[in-house]
Amino acid sequence: MMAFPGFSSRLGWALTLLALSAATVHAQTIPPTLTVDSASAAALARRQPRERPDTIRAYPIRKLGPGAYAVLGDTGQGSEGRSNAGFVVTRTGVVVIDALASPAQGKTLLRTIRTITRLPIRWLILTHHHPDHTFGAIVFKRLGAKVIAHPDRRTLASEDGDDAMVSAWTGVLGLREMQGFELADTPDVPITHDTTLVLGGRTFEIEVPGTAHTPGDLVIWVPDARVLYAGDLLIEDGVAMVVDGSSGGLLAALDRLEALKPAAVMPGHGRISEDPMALIRLTRCETLSLRAKMRDDVQQGVSMSRALASLPPADRDRPVSRSSRVRRNAVRIYAELEQELLHSSGDAAAKKDSVAMLSCKQ
Repeated sequence: MMAFPGFSSRLGWALTLLALSAATVHAQTIPPTLTVDSASAAALARRQPRERPDTIRAYPIRKLGPGAYAVLGDTGQGSEGRSNAGFVVTRTGVVVIDALASPAQGKTLLRTIRTITRLPIRWLILTHHHPDHTFGAIVFKRLGAKVIAHPDRRTLASEDGDDAMVSAWTGVLGLREMQGFELADTPDVPITHDTTLVLGGRTFEIEVPGTAHTPGDLVIWVPDARVLYAGDLLIEDGVAMVVDGSSGGLLAALDRLEALKPAAVMPGHGRISEDPMALIRLTRCETLSLRAKMRDDVQQGVSMSRALASLPPADRDRPVSRSSRVRRNAVRIYAELEQELLHSSGDAAAKKDSVAMLSCKQ
C-alpha cells in the first residue's frame, strides 16, 4: 500500500484525526492534479458539517429509562455525524455521559439537559478520549463537574501531542465552535478496573472492557433503569472501529454487553436501536465476518494490499464512512491475525470465532 505522494507527518496525522484511526489510502485514489493540501482540506470540510450549535436551542432527547436520557446526534450517518451524549438525573445532581465535540456543542448539550432538569451538573463520565466525545468537556468542568474517565488518553489522534490534536480538530469544526476550549478529559476520578459508584443516590456500574475501541474505553451501566451507555463500542450500522484497539478486545467487550441484557442502549453514534441485543449481535457478526476474511487471507499468504483490494473501496474524502471504516478495521485485523499465527494462538481463536459465527448464520 502507498500513501499520498509527499505525505507529511502533520497532514497524515490530521487525516488520522478525522478518521479517529489509522488512515491507509492508495495513491491512485487521488488524481495527480489534487495536491495533498487540498485533499486534506476536502477531508476536513467533510468530516462534520458546521451546524452552528450556538443557534440551536436544544438537541433532540430520548428517554431511555427512569431518569436516564440520550441526547441524540445525527441518525443515519454512522460515525460521520455528531455523536450521541447522555445524562442521568439523580437526587442531588446530573451525571453527564460524554460531552460532544466542542465547547459550542457542549453548551447546546447543557441547554438540552436544562429542558429536563435544573439540578446542578455534578459529574461527567467519558466513555473514551476521542475529540468528538470529549472536546465539550470544559463546559461541564467549569460548572464544577468532576470528570470520571479512564486515565489512558492514548489514541492515534493524540500521538503528535495535544497541541497538534487541538489544532487539527479546530480545522475540522472551525474557530467559532472551539471558542473557549481547554482540554478537560483528564480524570478527577480515574477508573482502571470495573467500579461501582453511587452518585446522587443512584448506582452506576462502570465497566472497563479492555482495549476494544481504544485503550481508555469505559461502559456505563445504570442497573435500576437497565440502561447501557456503550460509547463507540456500538455504532448504529454495526461497524465499530478497532484501529485504536483490537477486534479481539471488541468481541470480548460485546460478550460483556450482551450479558447485561440491557433494556436500552445508547451507541456512540446514530439511532437508538429498538432491539439492543440485535445491535450487539450485528456488531459481533460484522467483526467476525471481517476477521474470517482477513484470517483466510493471512493463512493463504495474501498480502495486505491484495486483501484490501478485495474490499469495497474507501469513500473519497470520507475517512469514517462505512466503507472507509471497514477498510481501516481490515488493516488492524490483518495485523492482529498475523500476530496470532506467529504466536501459535491462531487455531484457538479461529475455533472460538467459528462457534460465535454460527449465531450469525441463523
